Amino acid sequence: MNYIEATYLLSSRKKFNPAVRIEVYLKSVFGEIDHKHFPFPMEIEEFYDSDFKLHKALVKIKFPVIIFEHNLYSILTLLYGEIVIPENAKLISVEFPSVFVDHFKGPKLGIKGIRDLLEEHHRPLLMVAVKPMNGMTEEQYRHQLSGIAAGGVDLIREDENFFDDSFLEFEKRIKLAVSITEGKRYIPFLSGSIDTIKEKIKIATDYGIKLFLINMFPIGMEGLKSLSDQFSAGFLVNPGYPSFFYENDLFGIEPSVLYGRFIRLAGADMVFIPSPYRHKTVPHYRSVEVANSLTERFEDIKSSFPVVYGSITPENIYDIFKDFGSQVVIDICGEYRKYGKTSEEGVRIFSEALRCVMSGVPYERCAEKAEKS
Repeated sequence: MNYIEATYLLSSRKKFNPAVRIEVYLKSVFGEIDHKHFPFPMEIEEFYDSDFKLHKALVKIKFPVIIFEHNLYSILTLLYGEIVIPENAKLISVEFPSVFVDHFKGPKLGIKGIRDLLEEHHRPLLMVAVKPMNGMTEEQYRHQLSGIAAGGVDLIREDENFFDDSFLEFEKRIKLAVSITEGKRYIPFLSGSIDTIKEKIKIATDYGIKLFLINMFPIGMEGLKSLSDQFSAGFLVNPGYPSFFYENDLFGIEPSVLYGRFIRLAGADMVFIPSPYRHKTVPHYRSVEVANSLTERFEDIKSSFPVVYGSITPENIYDIFKDFGSQVVIDICGEYRKYGKTSEEGVRIFSEALRCVMSGVPYERCAEKAEKS
C-alpha cells in the first residue's frame, strides 16, 4: 500500500506524551476500528528546547493514499485541517508517493515555459506593476503603461489591489495593453466571482494574453487548480495568506511545504514568496529556502518561478542575484516611481541595474552611468 508521510512538530509549555496525543487524535478523526485504512505514527522523537523552554516532539504519520481523493481539498483537510490536540502543531514536511502526484498537472508553463514564452533564458526576469490603478483614468493608464513598456521590462502586471472595473473596464484595458506592449508580457489581475474570473480569462486570451495574476487566499487552492487545469494560461499567484500562518514556528504549515508542494500542485507558474524587501522580519535564508522549494525537482511537476517583491532598490538587484541566482522574477512593484522624472526613466534605471549585474559591472559604476544618461 502507498502512503503519504507527514511530519509534524508538536510543542507545549507542559510536558506531554506525544504517542498518546497522536493516538487519541487519530482515533477521534478516523474512528476506533483497527483496519488497513487507518493512519499510524511511524516515528516519534521527543526533546526539550531549552532556548524557548518548550517540550517538543517530531511525529511522522503515515496516511494511506486510499483515504484521499486526488485533490488538494482532501490533502489539506486530512493532513492539517483536522488536527485538534492541546499542543501546538506545525506541519513541517510531506512526502508523496509518485503514483499519487501523477494525478496532478501542476503549473501549465512553469519556469521553462515562461522563459520560452518571453524568449529570455539566462537571467532573472524583471517585472513592474502599473500603480496605483484605483481612480486612474484611461489616459493616465495609457501614459503610465507606455512609459513602463518603453523602459525595458520583461513583464508588466496590474495592481493586485484594483477591484473596481468601473474605473477601467477589463476588456478596454486589455485592448489598450496589447496595443502598447506584447500581450504575452502583460498580466491582468483577476477579481470577482469564479464565473466572472473564467469569463475574464476567456476575453483576455482572445487578445493574446498568456499570464494572469490571482490572489489565492480568497479563491483557494482548488479554485486555482481548476483554473490552471481548464485554461491554456499561466498564473502569477499571490498566496495572500497571513504571514503568521507559515512564519510562526509553533503552528501552521512550513513555508517550503506550503509553497513548494501545495501551491505547486495547485498550478502556480509564478509565486510571490515571503520577501525581506517587503517584510523586514523575514530573513534572507527563509526566502531562499522557499525559492528552492519552488524550483527543486518534485516528481514530474514543473518548477514554479519564485517572485521576490517589495521596496526594492536598484542596488538590491545585486543582492537578489547573489541570493537567488538567475531563477527568480524580480518584481519592483511601483518602486520605479521613486526614480527618474518619468515612468520610463524609473523603469530604465532598474533594467540597467539588471544589465550591469549580468555584465559584472559594480553598482557604483552602474549608478554613475545611469546618472550621466
